[in-house]
Amino acid sequence: MNEEKKPLGGTAIKPVGWDRSGLEKFQYFLYDPDTGAFLSRTPSSWVKIILFYSIYYSLLTIFWVSCLQIFFMTLPNDTPKWTLDESIIGSNPGLGLRPRMQDSRIDSSMYALAAGSKDTVPTNPEGEGSKNIDYAVRMKHFLGVYQNQTGLDNCSSDANQVRVEGERNCIFDISVLAECGEYPYGYLVNQPETNVAEPCILLKFNKIWNWSPKPVDESKLDNPEYDTMSENLKTRILKSMDKNYVWVDCAGRNPADRESVRIEYFPPNQGIHLKYFPYRGNTYHTPLVAIKLRQVGEPVYYGQLIHLECRAWFDGVIHDTKDKLGLVQFELQLQPMN
Repeated sequence: MNEEKKPLGGTAIKPVGWDRSGLEKFQYFLYDPDTGAFLSRTPSSWVKIILFYSIYYSLLTIFWVSCLQIFFMTLPNDTPKWTLDESIIGSNPGLGLRPRMQDSRIDSSMYALAAGSKDTVPTNPEGEGSKNIDYAVRMKHFLGVYQNQTGLDNCSSDANQVRVEGERNCIFDISVLAECGEYPYGYLVNQPETNVAEPCILLKFNKIWNWSPKPVDESKLDNPEYDTMSENLKTRILKSMDKNYVWVDCAGRNPADRESVRIEYFPPNQGIHLKYFPYRGNTYHTPLVAIKLRQVGEPVYYGQLIHLECRAWFDGVIHDTKDKLGLVQFELQLQPMN
């Protein structure tokens, strides 16, 4: 008698409900009457997974908050943790320029101006444009912060010494900037005797917490580190009765640049009082020196790119053109009106 032959291998066991489709399949996903599961999990499975993630995220939150608390406990409340030489900024500030460039040219250092501009209408209220008047508007916005004198002291009668701990910051009187503190700051031709713009540029120190500069020691002016200081500034320092200043010295970088423009300083002594230092936060008026770039006779050097450099001078200053330490470099171009 012949036995029936069976195929080798197993037979796949299909799960219950494998042939469901469409709405019936969705209904069983929401609730399965056979197992009591809803949304594909039984009640006991939901309780276990909710309990697990509740504990997991609670512990994770406690760990994260603890790390933040430990981090903030290591920081002072009102001052940076690392200052001066311990910080990345160091104790050798660079110089900044105002007015700043418009946002679209924020990485540029070239003041490209129309030599004979009389246009008094800015591109917009913020002066975000390339017209001469836009530079003046941005300068006006910058100087506007000096109207806030809350929490500042009038130090006009104080000794010209750095402020000690606990003393409030000093008011900076922008009247010392003379015509460079008055709108439109030389960016427009608005005087009958002039036929070309003679812009003002403000020089400011980058703020470094608790930096107290020391004045130049006049006995060291013959040392090699002062070889790049102009003879005019050396003479000014030697003749000055009050030496407690941080000095600023500007010039063209090349002989052709120096022949094309004359630099006038406001205040005329080229210095910033030590009483405006150090910076310790709160309301603060950044001290300024203004330079006015005047033409040297005729002809006007239309279209010439004039390269300029301003250096700060105080005891121990380091000048580095690569990292812009202790100095700032910029360009001026006066373009003829069409």
